[in-house]
Amino acid sequence: MKRLIYTLLALLCFMGCQGRKEIDDKTLAMIFRDAYITNAYLGVNYLNIDSIQIYEPILGKYGYTAEDLRYTIGNFSRRKSAQLGRVLKDAENQITEVATDYEKRVVVLDTIKNVAIRTFKRTIHRDSLIEIKKRADTTKLQLVVEPLQPGTYSLRYKYIYDKKEDTKKRKKRRNTTDEISYRGALYVETYGGSHRNNYSYNLRPEESIRRTIITDTAAHKLVITFAKPSDARHKMGKIDLTVRDLEIIYTPSEELAVDSLFRKYVDIKIFDDAFFITPTDSLSLPADTTRVL
Repeated sequence: MKRLIYTLLALLCFMGCQGRKEIDDKTLAMIFRDAYITNAYLGVNYLNIDSIQIYEPILGKYGYTAEDLRYTIGNFSRRKSAQLGRVLKDAENQITEVATDYEKRVVVLDTIKNVAIRTFKRTIHRDSLIEIKKRADTTKLQLVVEPLQPGTYSLRYKYIYDKKEDTKKRKKRRNTTDEISYRGALYVETYGGSHRNNYSYNLRPEESIRRTIITDTAAHKLVITFAKPSDARHKMGKIDLTVRDLEIIYTPSEELAVDSLFRKYVDIKIFDDAFFITPTDSLSLPADTTRVL
């Protein structure tokens, strides 16, 4: 109620002194309601707008002016049956009704959104064991997922890397050796060929990898490389690498999920199926066919 009174005072502050007409109690309560909601919106969004820009459109919506409001408020003291408190209480009740209605709408929208996301969230790739122990297995070193859709891709897997078995030594001058180190990497490639969400890591004896990637309509494919030489000048040698419990889970964007849910459960047909069935010419039927002409 106090906030409604503050709103009323704000309304009175900007009113001038010209032609006037009295506003009925019901409409006055609606004006207070709209002014209160507008003030609340501006306060939440930290918008600083001149009061005339706020209240004149509200009054104009109901066919009144600022002077009409001043005149009406001034007349309350002269009307025995009129109570400004009752009008403010009516406005407060209307605000409560609006708030309850919007709360229900928000709950419904959140429910639809959550149902849609749960419905279309899915595992798009799963592999319990990938072993790369000989040269013929190197084709398993890279995994490509395409095409991508807007949403979130959650990736996880574990790997075990035996560095002692895989170390390749290159003879150099003065009897020194050069070990080839390996890295894992992943990125998203766009339709334009650029790379996003680049991530790489040095192979350790054992590690768990978890990444969450957000994609949009420009994303084309997800490329995962389990191992590659850290130095591009080195060629891929023999490697002993085991990847376990690989899983990629796709969660669609809210917009795509809700749209997909709509398409799945709402069957809209412009034409009946019979419209597309070609009628059979009765004259082309066999002679022994019973037909009604």
